[in-house]
Amino acid sequence: MANGAGAHLRSLADQQIANEKANIEQQIAAEHERRTLEHQAKIKRFKLSKRNLEADALAAIVNPVTCLAMGDSWFDYPLNDYGIISSNQDILAQLQNIGNPPPVILSHAVHGQSMAATMGLSNQGTYVSDLADENNWINGKPDAILISGGGDDIAGDPLIIYLDYAGRGLSSRVQGVLASIEASYQALFQFRDVYIDPKTPIIGHCYDYAIPDGRGVFLLSGPWLKPSFDFAGYQNVATNQQTIKSVIDDLYAMFDGLQKDKNNNFILIDTRGTLTADATQPLGWANELHPYTAGFLALAQEFLKVLKKEFPGRV
Repeated sequence: MANGAGAHLRSLADQQIANEKANIEQQIAAEHERRTLEHQAKIKRFKLSKRNLEADALAAIVNPVTCLAMGDSWFDYPLNDYGIISSNQDILAQLQNIGNPPPVILSHAVHGQSMAATMGLSNQGTYVSDLADENNWINGKPDAILISGGGDDIAGDPLIIYLDYAGRGLSSRVQGVLASIEASYQALFQFRDVYIDPKTPIIGHCYDYAIPDGRGVFLLSGPWLKPSFDFAGYQNVATNQQTIKSVIDDLYAMFDGLQKDKNNNFILIDTRGTLTADATQPLGWANELHPYTAGFLALAQEFLKVLKKEFPGRV
């Protein structure tokens, strides 16, 4: 009888997990549909204006840069500076408000998404569908791919794997997750080569020196760093901060290696040092992993510099 009751409880728990997963997937799909319709409306308005003005010989219209974006919460942060649900404040949201003209971006970013998930089968299938839809692009394909990926492969519950206990610092095991992140980026490069064009640049970043101080987003999410340090017996704040710095520097070094291989056509933005450790400052951290709106704007301006260099006169 007891075994039967236990099996029944496990079945109920499994069903609840399956229902929650299906609900999250539905929410993501609905958000993607909303973004796509909004993006297509921008493309349609531009094409109509261009056709009308050029037909009347009034002006030659410059095509704005169009981008496909994917990744995590630095590209999908629907909270304000106080952690309250709001319109997106992330890098992409800021980027689409600056530039002349601003870039037009179709985003697949999902907060909390690992790089492995970003390049998983389901997402790749969605990217292919969107690339094939001519309503999404001005010239038949995106001009660039914007990527924010790798942070969620390390932060959160997985972080404990990469710490040596008793405050001994970053474990050599971190090389395993760096290899996994690198493999996901290599998959992105190959995907681009097959489904878009090897000449299409991929533009990414390396995050910044996050603060493992235990601040999450109220009851919504986090903290993502301090709990692992606490569990592993770390008591020195300076050691914790240095460990995170080492993680980010290792991540940068891996990305830089990808950038140096010209076949990858990968442009790395060194975002280290853009933000400050002082949470009271506009360029400080709103919580352990995310900046305030001013910080997201500063990061977006770094992306804009690259787009201006790659596409002069179009952004």
